[in-house]
Amino acid sequence: MPHPRVPSRIAACAAKHRSWCLAIGGSGTTAFAIACQAPAFRTTPLAAAINVAVALAFVLTAIMLNGEESLGSVTGALALGGLLWSLSWTATWVDGPSALVSSFAYSHFWICIGWGVLRYPSGRLRNNLERALLVVAVLVVPVANLALIAISRPQWFGYATAANLWWYGSPIDHGTYDGIVRALDMLTLLLAGAFLLVVRERLRQYSELDRRIFQPVALAVLIAFLLAAAVNIYAYSPSSDSIGGEFTAVSLVLLTIPVAFAIAVLRRVFVRARIAQLLATLPSPPTVEAVRTALRTALHDGSAEILIWLPEQELHADADGNVRTPPPADAAELIMQVRTSAGAPLAVITAAPAMRRNSDLVAAAVQASVLALENARLHATVAAQLDAVRASRARLVEASLHERKRLERDLHDGAQQRLLALATRLGLARTKATDPDTILAIEAAREDLRYALADLRSLARGIHPAVLSQGGLRPALEVVTASLPVEVELDVTAERFDAVLETGAYYTICEALTNTVKHAGATRAMVTVRHLGAVVRIDVADDGKGGAVEVDDGGLAGLADRVRALGGALVIASPSGGGTRLTANIPC
Repeated sequence: MPHPRVPSRIAACAAKHRSWCLAIGGSGTTAFAIACQAPAFRTTPLAAAINVAVALAFVLTAIMLNGEESLGSVTGALALGGLLWSLSWTATWVDGPSALVSSFAYSHFWICIGWGVLRYPSGRLRNNLERALLVVAVLVVPVANLALIAISRPQWFGYATAANLWWYGSPIDHGTYDGIVRALDMLTLLLAGAFLLVVRERLRQYSELDRRIFQPVALAVLIAFLLAAAVNIYAYSPSSDSIGGEFTAVSLVLLTIPVAFAIAVLRRVFVRARIAQLLATLPSPPTVEAVRTALRTALHDGSAEILIWLPEQELHADADGNVRTPPPADAAELIMQVRTSAGAPLAVITAAPAMRRNSDLVAAAVQASVLALENARLHATVAAQLDAVRASRARLVEASLHERKRLERDLHDGAQQRLLALATRLGLARTKATDPDTILAIEAAREDLRYALADLRSLARGIHPAVLSQGGLRPALEVVTASLPVEVELDVTAERFDAVLETGAYYTICEALTNTVKHAGATRAMVTVRHLGAVVRIDVADDGKGGAVEVDDGGLAGLADRVRALGGALVIASPSGGGTRLTANIPC
């Protein structure tokens, strides 16, 4: 029984000298196929030429597939199948051992093709069921066919004359022989059906990429099997030196098998092109997640993962930012190391175990994604540094808030209480004093003390107003706007927010109103505070002269810095003569 495996040395040599192999293999196969069916060129030249094309297509396809990942597992079967197909038409000589050689080659041709298909893509049969199917196929097709020769006459096989034809065995009763043939024909159809189910189950278990590549091949082989079985049951060659139309139809269907393999090769080429196309359409700057999505789409592998190496932290992280440890070298997954153009570690790419058979495609994807991954890592590093800066700003704002609260508390509980105690003592001294000059001095001191307490309370409110902590943003702003020389309308939500956010919003509005009073020449201002989803929007608008611009070290620059420190953004709209509107969006 033919074995579809090609020795590694022969395969390597053929891959190295592919052009010579194509030339020698093509010319040799053509000459061999013509010699095998030379008599048929006189009677049915078109059918004979098609058979030559079949043999040539099988052999040339085998040479082209040699060295291809996964598809190389069927090269031996294709090459041997092309030679067996040529030998199967030695029957047209109607002389000597031609009938025996033809029968042997024809039956083994189908076994060879079936075995080659079952060996895709791993190069071996997968389970005992497939092995049992192959054994039964050998028994039902080639062994039974050779046994039929032993119990038949040449004429029962369709040979019109058998004067010099080699034959063996003794014929049995023709009716019994026909019954055996019908039983074998039914078994052949059952085998074709079983093969169909096995191939269907294999396609389900293949990776998406293997399935897309091999579907045309599986379809072509199944159609050829079923057509050959039908021809074997319902049609026989009327004469041995010509090729009937039914066998020509089988030959034409067989031509689709090497064409399907050529399509499979083209699909792999298209995968490489698709990788480049997807990577070329990545966003700028690219992200590791976008590169991973492109990789998964191109390879049809939803489990593919990119573990980017972060040299600062000395660890790997996946595209979602989770810290991950690459699988060990002996893991089932396909693992590929990616390095920068300078040779430094960049990433580890993992894929499904089935992708080991398509490692060349993964390697092409890796090669194409190196630059994108370098840019993505740089972008991720900068983003991480920016997040660290934002977090640092937030901590500074929070620390500033806590410090303001501490100062306000210290002034209220310390200096203010001492001044109040001093005022009480001065009051007691005033009641006991009788000298007019002393009384006047005490009254003057009490007056100065009242001014000092007022200044201290104003200072404490400026550092951190107690009403803000107790009542919220609106009551605190009402206190501020009550003393301003311009009319201020407040449309402020009564909702309470985080202390840091409330304090930041309060001082943002206070600074904006201070700028309005000092520089805008406005008579009226409007303050709006709204909670919109994940942000708090602050609008401060006036009817002043406008023309406000942000300059370094200016009030608006400080205002923008305060908003950015809270993670927000400030927009200034101030057309000349049209008033000024400051809009701040601060995340909750």
